[in-house]
Amino acid sequence: MNEPVFNPSLMAILGTGLCIKDNGIAAQQGFHDCALDVSLLPAMVRRRTSLATRVAISAATRACANADSSQQLPAIFVSLSGEIQVTDKLCRAIAKNDYPLSPTQFHNSVHNTASSYWSMAADSQAPMMAMAALEDGFALGLLESWCQLQTGAEKVLLVVYEEEAPQYLLPDYHWQPCAVSLVLGQAENTTVSVSCPLQSGSVSKPTTESCISSQNPAMAALPLLKTLISNQSGKHRIEVSQGSTAWLAEVIIP
Repeated sequence: MNEPVFNPSLMAILGTGLCIKDNGIAAQQGFHDCALDVSLLPAMVRRRTSLATRVAISAATRACANADSSQQLPAIFVSLSGEIQVTDKLCRAIAKNDYPLSPTQFHNSVHNTASSYWSMAADSQAPMMAMAALEDGFALGLLESWCQLQTGAEKVLLVVYEEEAPQYLLPDYHWQPCAVSLVLGQAENTTVSVSCPLQSGSVSKPTTESCISSQNPAMAALPLLKTLISNQSGKHRIEVSQGSTAWLAEVIIP
């Protein structure tokens, strides 16, 4: 099989952010100082947001700070299940005829909840996008970021996040709440950069009856962060998806 040829137009990695709620899990993965940080949210808002939104905003805040960047950036928020815990509570209330429904839970149940809270907390009027792409969320989030940078955006904020789904909906799947964020921009020769991802066509994992990864799909971004931490010069080819078909990207460290 021919090796994939990556597009020469790269994206600069200007800043990264990570949030893993469980410090023990974070340490097992080799990361530290990535606990929840929702200081950007007003206290009243903080109390009524879901864990999914809180990990997403924590990672986004860190990425912007790491990039020394304004938070008023075009943003892409990617999640497989979004506000699944809130949506589950609403559905169970409806099944029990438990009315009236909570207005807060209702408006927190949509897939663009995290991006909406981010735009308000960051006082950003930049375009926001909410995406879902099963296990390929990080790969397709990178692809969408690349497209936006090719069509006029100077910088883009990418946030990939998940919380744990209710066990009766996804039995035996114990996701760890996690979010990864990148500030991406126009690449120069001296910047750490990443390519537009490509689908290789090869099967990276045995297929199963389930189309959902047993590992939190947001964790597909962790190999990229580990590559950056290694700080080894050269081109590094990494997988950027938890899916059954491999998506690859190249990270270039000068």
